[in-house]
Amino acid sequence: MKLTWDTSDFDGKISKVTPKLLAGASKAVGEAGDALLRLSVMEVPHDTGTLQKSGNVTKGNLESLVSYNTPYAVRVHEHPEYHFQKGRKAKYLEDPLKNNVSRFKTIISNRIKGSLK
Repeated sequence: MKLTWDTSDFDGKISKVTPKLLAGASKAVGEAGDALLRLSVMEVPHDTGTLQKSGNVTKGNLESLVSYNTPYAVRVHEHPEYHFQKGRKAKYLEDPLKNNVSRFKTIISNRIKGSLK
């Protein structure tokens, strides 16, 4: 017995859906990066505002890099024993990421679902 499955209809439809999925996913990851930056700005130590103002999101094709660009950004981030004014703290990028994983998943899944409509 020989079983043959014609996938031409599936192949044709999936080739139309894939670009929409990738575009939606790329936009979603960018939106999640923007959200992470907004959340981290509320926690980043603030004296003169230089560190806070250096926050940036670099968007790639399915990736976002959220960073702060000062010579002391990493040192401040990695030393929770430092004491900062106004309730600001170290781990200003890591904590918002960890504490909002479900929020970022929702942003990404909603955007991907929306791209299929």
